[in-house]
Amino acid sequence: MIAAAKRAGVTLMVAENARFMAVVRQCKTLIAQGCVGDLRVVQLHEETPFQPGHWRSRRALNGGGVLIDSGIHKVHLLRYLAGEPVHLYAAVLPQALAQHEGEDGVVVMTQGASGVVGVIHHAWTSAHRPAPPWVLVSGTRGRLAFELGAPWLKLEQGSTEQTWQCADDARGLIPMVQAFRDSIRTGQEPEMSGAEGLRDLAVVLKAYESMAQGVSLPL
Repeated sequence: MIAAAKRAGVTLMVAENARFMAVVRQCKTLIAQGCVGDLRVVQLHEETPFQPGHWRSRRALNGGGVLIDSGIHKVHLLRYLAGEPVHLYAAVLPQALAQHEGEDGVVVMTQGASGVVGVIHHAWTSAHRPAPPWVLVSGTRGRLAFELGAPWLKLEQGSTEQTWQCADDARGLIPMVQAFRDSIRTGQEPEMSGAEGLRDLAVVLKAYESMAQGVSLPL
């Protein structure tokens, strides 16, 4: 896709809406400002009721299971907030959805060059009451916490606590499309370029290797 877009002289952008959520952007800004100090661990958790059907339930058509389907959004957020991982280990959870060929739950642990650890728990479940997906960023000076899609972000530093109210753009779709439009108008490479998407995919595929071999692997 990257090569085809280049040959055709058109703009290629990956529709990674999570990157453009206001609460995610605010979190990125606060990390860059040093509000939590040096990063120690970034945790992303989602367990949602979902019954995949048609191509989504078939490993060969989906490319795998829940990780490559929707967990790749968490992979991107981990890279966006914590930087590039250099090592990872991934494990499949016991299967909950009997008719689903691919994995329906996974835990991925990564480590970056600075030592920051990332933990992703992403699963589909047969439970009927969803819990909100959450992100927790811990550093040497404080901690950031938010729910994906919610318009608030909490910063804790010692005994003090501060909450930011962010734009109520639960899915980040409008700013994502605006960014695509602007990249076309200006001719600049999109923030969420094809190369960015390829790096997300590389982490996911390495995670599948780790699952299959039962060992941690370098990236």
